[in-house]
Amino acid sequence: MLDPVAPDTLFPVFDHIHDALHEHGILERFRGVGDSMLIAMDGTWYHSSQKVHCEHCSTLEHKTGAITYYHSAVTPALVAPGQSEVIALRPEFIVPQDGHTKQDCEVAAAKRWMEANAARQRALGAVTLLGYDLYAHQPMCRRALLHDLHFLFVCKPESHQTLYDWIALLEPGPDLGTLTTRIRSHGPRGPWHTYSYRWANGVPLADGDDALKVNWCEVSVTNKEGKILYRNAWISDWLVNEDNVVSMVASGRSRWKIENENNTGSWAGL
Repeated sequence: MLDPVAPDTLFPVFDHIHDALHEHGILERFRGVGDSMLIAMDGTWYHSSQKVHCEHCSTLEHKTGAITYYHSAVTPALVAPGQSEVIALRPEFIVPQDGHTKQDCEVAAAKRWMEANAARQRALGAVTLLGYDLYAHQPMCRRALLHDLHFLFVCKPESHQTLYDWIALLEPGPDLGTLTTRIRSHGPRGPWHTYSYRWANGVPLADGDDALKVNWCEVSVTNKEGKILYRNAWISDWLVNEDNVVSMVASGRSRWKIENENNTGSWAGL
């Protein structure tokens, strides 16, 4: 009986909760780098079958010739460092689009979400989008800037060779900032871990004269034996410096909260 009901019929529920939390000041807890609201973007499947399917399904063809039919959506959520909770926002469903011969995809759905929701979110102040490496490419970054949104996307070496070639040429100093701190992990009696930060501003995201210039930062976490426990890097339009690199990395790392607190629990049963 729910099949004929358009998904956006339920969007006012998301808006009502969002507005109520804003009215009571709860949303102010969900700020990060640059005092901006942090919105994590991610896609998730919520139906998969090799038998049950409909005209709105996406498809995955296997080497055996079998086809998996699935439904998926981009499920943005407000996140923040130090906050165990997340706040789900309006989703954007990944479905075949009229007039398009190719299948819909996560990035295209994320762009549609920005078109429909950027102005509403910006009304509360600056907004920074968080996303994994799939988002860290020029079309997505430029679209975020077009909507007056900031971005902070994971940036992996294997998919951004040009950027990392530039980074490799920089010497520590004015062009390549560095910072090292020691922090106790898991409470006041936990082990000491070393956090090593590096950053560079104005590096090209891709080849070509029209390449978007972005700002890059990286963190490596090691234990007392020097073993690397964690390493990741991000690109952003926020200028990175010694005063904000720790906040920027903490904001970028908070993206993982969308996996457990939002997608796995909230959508898996739909």
